[in-house]
Amino acid sequence: MSDFPHRIRLHGGRNTHAARPVNGGPDLVTACDYMAVSKDQRLDDSAPVNCRACGQRIKKEQQ
Repeated sequence: MSDFPHRIRLHGGRNTHAARPVNGGPDLVTACDYMAVSKDQRLDDSAPVNCRACGQRIKKEQQ
């Protein structure tokens, strides 16, 4: 299982990012190190990640 189980689209963005909770709270941080805010759109956790930087980090962590 990925360390980034959630999917979000940053406000005004087009890419789907992989995200994880920060310190067990409701805040999320993306695999490409952006902090999610309330304006960001939460997507279904099965949505494909199309942020290139997120994909590279997930791939690197799985090795």
